[in-house]
Amino acid sequence: MRVLPAFFTLVAVLLLAGCAGRPFGPPTLDDRLADLGYRQGAAMDTILGFDLSGWHYLDTRHLALGTGLGRAYLVDFTVPCRNLAAGNRLGYRSRAAGLRPGDVLVSTDARGNRMECPIGGLYRLDPWR
Repeated sequence: MRVLPAFFTLVAVLLLAGCAGRPFGPPTLDDRLADLGYRQGAAMDTILGFDLSGWHYLDTRHLALGTGLGRAYLVDFTVPCRNLAAGNRLGYRSRAAGLRPGDVLVSTDARGNRMECPIGGLYRLDPWR
């Protein structure tokens, strides 16, 4: 009968070790970027030559844009943007060439609902090393 208490002790130790790996709560922006293989880099004034077909939803305030040329960028919205599901069409409205803070990303879902998401900041995404 000594096997049963030893088994439960082992299970308890393994569960506690698993809990120590990550803090409780939702993943942070850094966690989400690391899952994609990136970390936030320097702020950008303008992004030229980007591709809206490659994007990843991070949370209601952040979106990762990829260009397909090995470059990726983080978009920081000024307000939460709650219409960014994976199947949505994404467009933009810009005041000049490229994409810059103050411009707007426009997300349209399958039912035609549009939401304008004002851009507060743009950052280069560097590969996680």
